[in-house]
Amino acid sequence: MTRYNAITDGTEEVSETMETLIALQAGTIDLSGAPEEIKILPLGEVKSTKGTFLVDDASVDMILKSFKDRKIDLVVDYEHQTLLNVQAPASGWITELRKGADAIIGKVQWTQKAKEYLKNREYRYLSPTIMVRKDRRVSAVSSVALTNSPAIDGMPAMCKDNGLTKGENTMDLKKLIEVLGLAEDATEEDILKAVKKAAEAAGAPETPPAAPPAEVVANSTILGLLDLPDTASTAEVSAKIVGLKNGDQQLALRVHQLEEAAKERETDTLVQTALKDGKITAAQKEWARSYALKDAEGFKKFLELAGPAVPMGEIGLKDAPEGEKLDTNTMAILKNLGISAEDAKKYGNKEVTL
Repeated sequence: MTRYNAITDGTEEVSETMETLIALQAGTIDLSGAPEEIKILPLGEVKSTKGTFLVDDASVDMILKSFKDRKIDLVVDYEHQTLLNVQAPASGWITELRKGADAIIGKVQWTQKAKEYLKNREYRYLSPTIMVRKDRRVSAVSSVALTNSPAIDGMPAMCKDNGLTKGENTMDLKKLIEVLGLAEDATEEDILKAVKKAAEAAGAPETPPAAPPAEVVANSTILGLLDLPDTASTAEVSAKIVGLKNGDQQLALRVHQLEEAAKERETDTLVQTALKDGKITAAQKEWARSYALKDAEGFKKFLELAGPAVPMGEIGLKDAPEGEKLDTNTMAILKNLGISAEDAKKYGNKEVTL
């Protein structure tokens, strides 16, 4: 038996037998993390740096029988340490083997440490250790390893489902998601369901093609409150909400403006009434206005308690002959009342509304 170390160039010949033990690097691990199923060995004629070997139906039968007869889980180690007679911790355990469409597939249970390695892409490839007969058929898989040194010629990186493919017959997952009409964040399960549905549809009687799934923007209740149809797009819903928010702000501003205008009118009325009743003088008008604006109720209380600053009932405006000047006392009173000399001459002793 000749044993090949898959990580170094050195070889050590132990003995010659009908079979050769070969460590072969297969495809990359699922790039998104640790897959539950891995494709261990591609089917058909496979070329590698360790030679060419054959995995046909007879080879698959021998591999599956060998695994079943052993009645133990198949170890997945690191860098083929199991072959080096050193401490070789497992990265995972293969509990089942089966034949897939283009590869032998193993169901694996990963250790937590291995999951971290795979998640961080510190390990990206698998390497099965195989038994090869003289007719180059693989007869058994004795172990599998995580490694970063592929040996199979032209082996491409595996896609998300950890599939081993031959040649260039691969498809980018993003393109597959796009073709299937799925969301960009579609999971592997979503993709498999969509593929299965497409396959079933292909075998069914021809029907009109289904429309791509509509974008879910909001439930019907919210769309109804926004007065939008069920087919409304995200942009339409966003525009409606922004418009309502802006409308609320404008309404609040308008209400504030109306409240301020009403306050101004009430203040002017209070001040004019106070002047008319003689509770304040004309010189106190601005003070009274400022007071009423800040505290209308307080100003009203002040007017109730304040005595007349100008005895309105005792003031009489004499008729002044045209062109005749008013006396000094009359001018002083008129000034306190905010009455001009022209108005006094015009209206004489009539009641003046301030």
